[in-house]
Formats: sequence, structure tokens, C-alpha cells
Amino acid sequence: MKQLTNILICAALALGAASCKKFEGLQDNPNKPTVSPPTLLLTGVLIDLKENPWDQAQRENQFWVSNFDYYASQGYNWSSTGMRYNVLRNIQKMEEEANRLGGDENKPYLIIAKFLKAWCYIDMTMKFGDIPMSEAMQSGNENFTPKYDAQKEVFRQSLALLESAAAEMKAFLDAAKRNKINGDFMFDGDLDKWHKLINSTRLRVLINLSKHADDADLQVKTKFAAILAAPANFPIMEANADNYQVVFNGNIQDNRYPLGPYNRGFDRGRNNMGATYLDTMVAYKDPRTFEIAEPVDTAKHHNIPGFATRFSSYKGGRTGDVLSDLSSQNANGYLSYGNERRYWQTGSGEPCIQLGFPETCFSIAEAIQRGWAPGDAESWYKKGIKASFAFYGLGEDVFNNWYAATPKAQYKGNNADGLKQILLQKYLAFFMNSGRQAYYQYRRTGIPTFDVGPANANGGKIPRRWLYPQREYQTNNEQVKAALQRQFGGTDDINGDMWLIK
Repeated sequence: MKQLTNILICAALALGAASCKKFEGLQDNPNKPTVSPPTLLLTGVLIDLKENPWDQAQRENQFWVSNFDYYASQGYNWSSTGMRYNVLRNIQKMEEEANRLGGDENKPYLIIAKFLKAWCYIDMTMKFGDIPMSEAMQSGNENFTPKYDAQKEVFRQSLALLESAAAEMKAFLDAAKRNKINGDFMFDGDLDKWHKLINSTRLRVLINLSKHADDADLQVKTKFAAILAAPANFPIMEANADNYQVVFNGNIQDNRYPLGPYNRGFDRGRNNMGATYLDTMVAYKDPRTFEIAEPVDTAKHHNIPGFATRFSSYKGGRTGDVLSDLSSQNANGYLSYGNERRYWQTGSGEPCIQLGFPETCFSIAEAIQRGWAPGDAESWYKKGIKASFAFYGLGEDVFNNWYAATPKAQYKGNNADGLKQILLQKYLAFFMNSGRQAYYQYRRTGIPTFDVGPANANGGKIPRRWLYPQREYQTNNEQVKAALQRQFGGTDDINGDMWLIK
């Protein structure tokens, strides 16, 4: 009997052990993938990072205005915005998978990962100021409260990532093993274009550091000049064909242009062109006006001869006007809409540039004008305008005729007026692309003058930054408060000046 009892006990223990093992095994979902090829991860990251036209950021750039208060406003009383750490986790996973798979075919994903990391950190620091970087993405090491790096250090580390990516991409392409990858819908896998993008991004970052051009640690002028001096080592964008841009396809539900015929009844009548942008185009008698905007309804209804090609037929709404006034102006036919043919006729619209050749030209013109590098600022200034004209299908002959007939657009030389011209044309070329770069330029230079009026709900000010997300206070309270004390005397203030613009 005793022997039988021992047998039953042993059997029960064995069954218990077996059941425990079975239960642990149930914790793994066999239908959930634990690995993913870097090609798919890259596609997902690029989707997450893309900027769209006609969104709230473009209102903040003063490119368009809302006349319908239920959906939008121009009050500039914004609060917080998102960070990019979820995207950075996927970039980190892309690196892990590329390293796991190995081989030359996966090396480009490691290089592009460095670029994308810098892109994310620059995006965040431009919005907030100090952010976690050196200790970020270390949850695997049980670091859930990363310190906030000073903004200068974020720029220094990001430039180092971009420099490393540029050097590694050159070495990879020089080995001539391949210049194509999969999973890239932006450049169709063309690594030569990625190489140009990396170096053009370096120029964008450096020009945004203009207020700290003499900082010995950052070497802004030296690095900018070095890129221009060695195009074989540091190729940059050379034409619109090199633009880093999202191309929309009206036949695909998830990749249709944000406007288009399917949204015409919803959004066309509720939004108008912004005066900061359109009225500047009209003042310069710029032929891009006719490609981008519609004549005001009063001009159409009165059937003024040649009204569609009269600059007096185009008028933007002031960002500073209260919505009731904008609504009245619109109802009475005094304000222009976006171009019907270009933006509402098809689901493909136009490509949305994330970083393009026109911007690169104007950045170079500005750097030369500031004395950072030798060269002809006027030549780059004109290249930038020509490239923007070409984006709208306007040929070089159209540019030449307009430029010759428009003295106020003709480059005024190496002086304050010349710099203003470069910056103004750069702003115009940013229309409905490149996210908040137009706002960042205004914040850095004051060009163009942004409209402020009774609609402004921020004490008559254009904000200087965004508040840190509330989640930072919930999960990393000590570190975010230390960052605020260091930067803004302890106050999370949208009107506080970050290091970048001091």
C-alpha cells in the first residue's frame, strides 16, 4: 500500500510538471511572428515618418486657413505633440534583423537606420528642445527613465550619425556590389539617391544651426563647406528627380492624395489659401499662382475679361482673422481656394516632398551668402526658384521671362536684402511640403513675417516650441523636470526660446 501511494504521488508530480510545461508553452503565440525582414520594417518606418500636405502643420506654416471653426483654427494656442520613440523602436528592430541575417544585401539597412535615427531625433529636438537620446531606447538594460540630453548635444550626436551614414554609404557603393534595396517606396530602393539624401539632410541640419555657426564643438561652417567642396565624396541632390518625396496613387485607398474628388464636398469650401503665402506670390506676379490657387469667386461671377490670369483675381485669407470674418469673406467670394484641377480632380494630386532639391539650393545660397563657403549665391538662389517652377510644370523659359520682368525678385547681392530674398523664396518653395520646415525657418529668421491678429489665442505671439507630452511627466517625471529647469526656468512654456534659436 505504501508503495502504491508513492507511485501515485510520483505520477501526480510528473503530471503536474508536464502540465506546467504545457502551460508555459501556451504563452507563445505560434501565429505571432517573432522576426520580420528589414525590408518590411523599413517600409513601416517610412510610412510612419512621412509628412502629408494640407494638414494642421501647413496651417501653422500659414499656407492655408480654415473658414469653418468646427474642424480647425489658427489660434496658435497649441500644447504638446508626439515624439518618435515608437518609430525608433522599429528602426532598432530593423538593425537587429539586418545584423541577424547578415550579408552584403542587409548592410544598407544598417546604414539607413543611422540616417533614420538622426531624422527622428532632429524632428523631436526641433519641436521640444532637450530630449532623451544618449540613454534612450535602453529598456532592455532596465533604463526606463533616460536623462534628457541638452539640445546642442542632440545636434552633435545626430550630425555624427549622419556623417557616419554618409561615409558608410559611400564605401558600400564604391564596392559596387549593389545599389538597390527592397522595401523602399520613396526612392524605389536607389541607394545613390539615399546617399544624396543623407548629405542634403546634413546641409538642412547645419543651416538650421545658423545662430550657432561659430560654435567650436559643432564646426557648422567647416562641415557645410566640406560637403560642398567634395561632391565625389559627399554627393547632394542635383535635380527634382532626387527629391525625397511621397508619390500618391489614387487607386490605392491607403495612399490617396489627402484632397481629391472623394473629399471635395467635405473640405474644399471650408478652407482657403493663406495670405502670408498667396498674397506674396501675387505681389511678385509669380506664375506659380495660377498653378496653385483658384481666382476668387467674385472675379468669376463678374466674368472679368481674362480674370483667370489676372493677379488681382487671387486673394488669401489672413491667418490672424477670426473664423467668423474668414467665413464671411469666403461666403462673399473674396478668398481663393486651392487649384481645383491640381488638388481635387484626381486621387493622385502631387508628390509631397519631405526634403527636396529646391530646399537644398536655397540652403546653399544662404550659406554662401553668410560667408560659410565660397560660391555664387545668386546662382543657387536662381536654381532653387527654377526647381520650384519645374515642380509645377513651369519651364526655364517661364522662369527667365518672369525673373527679367520682376526687379524685386532679382538677387540684391551679398547683403541683408539678398538674404531676405533667399529665405522668402525658400518659404514659397516649401508650400505644402517638408512638414514644419517653413515654420522652423520663420522661427529662426523671422522670414517671412507671420500674420498675427485677433484670432491669435497665444497673447499675440507665434509659439516657439511644443509642450512635452503628458506621458513624459507620468513615466519620466524627474528627468523632464530637470530638463525644463535647465532650459526654461522650470516652466513648460510654448513661448520659451530653446537653445537652437537663442
